[in-house]
Amino acid sequence: MNLLDGRVHNRILEKKKRLESHRPMPQSILHKIQQQIEIEYIYNSNAIEGNTLKLRETQLILERGITIGGKSLREHLEVRNHPKAIEYIQKLTKRSLRQQDILVLHQIIMKEIELDAGRFRSTEMRVGGEDFMPPPAYEVPHLITELVGWYNKNPDELRPIELAAILHYRFVYIHPFHDGNGRVSRLLMNLVLIRNGYPTASILNVDRKKYYDVLKKADNGDLVPFVSFVASAAERSLDLYLRALEPTKKEDELLTLAAASKISPYSQEYLSLLARKRRIAAVKVGREWMITKKELQRYAEEIQKD
Repeated sequence: MNLLDGRVHNRILEKKKRLESHRPMPQSILHKIQQQIEIEYIYNSNAIEGNTLKLRETQLILERGITIGGKSLREHLEVRNHPKAIEYIQKLTKRSLRQQDILVLHQIIMKEIELDAGRFRSTEMRVGGEDFMPPPAYEVPHLITELVGWYNKNPDELRPIELAAILHYRFVYIHPFHDGNGRVSRLLMNLVLIRNGYPTASILNVDRKKYYDVLKKADNGDLVPFVSFVASAAERSLDLYLRALEPTKKEDELLTLAAASKISPYSQEYLSLLARKRRIAAVKVGREWMITKKELQRYAEEIQKD
């Protein structure tokens, strides 16, 4: 069952292969980019859930232990708890996933925030602002056991990015905890990616609306947009590593889509559509899509072959 467009998948595999060719990586560069990606990941995963700490403030809390004035204790704890949770999933890459691991992850991420940290919900709930109601509380332990078994066997023989996306979606659908479901689901998504040689991928807060839109489509039975969305996050992380490891040539410089439209036969609107559909490997910087001359050329050659 292939849920990810073949051309997109091949493009990502080519970048992953390029990244692997740099191993062993220089420790100074590796440490710097891992640190950068971890801070970005923690900031975005919390911001999606309503944490108001900015990226720089998140960095100061993590690196210097600083308390940010005007921000709640909960917001600080959401940041401080995350590194241990990331460390825990890195240990899980060496063995099968267990139901207890999910409880431990929740306990770590929600420590001193929620009284029920590390325990499944015992009451019914409705996801805020949505019509969707998760399964009844009494079904949660069985459903999580079933999900863990499915993941460990991967009977559908999903490719790693597809498996990461579907595990994320199915976990959120079960919604096993009163709070912290999104954070745990993104950690589990990254468990799959890291286990298969991909760097940590961040769902960006600027893409929050799109994130919820594709999750809602998955609720309606269409998993393809969500898988594509996760693939985009995975590809972005590969791009970050490659930009840090490979010499930058003129054709590798990032252009805005407006600038790219002036040196190509494609309009800015068309390039934006291609970026959203992952037909081109555009990178999001803040809220703006950007692309390299090399990628424009690659897409033009692909179109000629079609």
